[in-house]
Amino acid sequence: MRKYPHTDSTDLIIYDRKEKKHGKSKIMLTAICSALAASIFTAAIFTTVTVTYTKRNQPTITQQASSNRTSDTSNAVLTAATTNGNALTIPQIAAQVGPSVVGVINKTKVDPHRYYDPFTGRYYYYNNSDTDENGMVEQGSGSGIIISDDGYIVTNQHVIDGATEISVILNTGDECAATLVGQDTKTDLAVLKIETDKQLTAAILGDSEQLQVGELAVAIGNPLGQEYSGSVTAGIISAVNRTMTIENRTYNLIQTDAAINPGNSGGALINQYGEVIGINSVKLSTTGVEGMGFAIAMSEAKPIIDDLISAGYVTGRPLVGIGISQTKYGLFISSVQEGSGAAEAGLQEGDLIIEVDGTKVSSSTEINELRDKKKPGEKMTFKILRDGATQEIEVTLKESSAEN
Repeated sequence: MRKYPHTDSTDLIIYDRKEKKHGKSKIMLTAICSALAASIFTAAIFTTVTVTYTKRNQPTITQQASSNRTSDTSNAVLTAATTNGNALTIPQIAAQVGPSVVGVINKTKVDPHRYYDPFTGRYYYYNNSDTDENGMVEQGSGSGIIISDDGYIVTNQHVIDGATEISVILNTGDECAATLVGQDTKTDLAVLKIETDKQLTAAILGDSEQLQVGELAVAIGNPLGQEYSGSVTAGIISAVNRTMTIENRTYNLIQTDAAINPGNSGGALINQYGEVIGINSVKLSTTGVEGMGFAIAMSEAKPIIDDLISAGYVTGRPLVGIGISQTKYGLFISSVQEGSGAAEAGLQEGDLIIEVDGTKVSSSTEINELRDKKKPGEKMTFKILRDGATQEIEVTLKESSAEN
């Protein structure tokens, strides 16, 4: 859940967004996800699109009225193709990479009789078949990629968000309990760890910076859940370095026309050499739009994955420590995180932000852009209005961690 509903956060998420309209048509960037995923990434309209993530909803609810973090990904480092530069056929790619793609099941513990959904304001009642003997129910599912033969798996953060328990289904059908090693909402990435006596096949992670528009792209994942696990679709690389802003986070994505559907989130996008060059996450979905799927570029995901394994969070990110409410009167500080640089410098709730580092700002995005140019330990100067008087307050940035 977001910490500050209806407010913006310079360190987390912008909550108070306004719909932008361009032209007469609207394309819904439909993030194919469950209501759970929507708690982190709500559908939005920007430019002329709204996003949909590729996480499958769990549809079996009946509505009533009323770790060890010392490992590395040495088995899945960015590497040259193992095929001596020879392209593989699609069946060869499917055979080589298929065993590395798994199902990821998001479970939560619920009241055995009913569950209140804050998004609809209604109670949902579970059939007996919905919960297991421990009162766990599946909230949704997605896909994941085995990146080391000792059991590390990468997936999308929105696939496992809010989970009480996480299960991984191997391509053999075996189910394993998974531990969450680390997750990062900013990049929508998460790393899991499983312990199993089954032999695991680690994927080879390719260099997405070497991709060319028009070359083969193959997607493997579990659209619509385990019933269609290991589905293979093929197309081409439609575009590279496709910059998209979702919930005020900017992603560098690979665009493909290989079919990506609900449940494909966290699955593999593979090049002609059998290397995973992207993590499938988003598609455009609306009437009249076909073949527009997007994957997180592997060359950008790899450092995040390494940090999640080694530290449990992404290191080196600067933290201000304030939440922001964006109103027609300006940007007001809605919260100050205890122990943060903002708290130590004396920023307070209710302060009106006028400038940051001498630059007039009108949105949290602008503040984030200024912050992200800095490193922990460096300073930002906030010009604020408090009690009718302006003053400048210098904040020393701290490092953002899993706890803040």
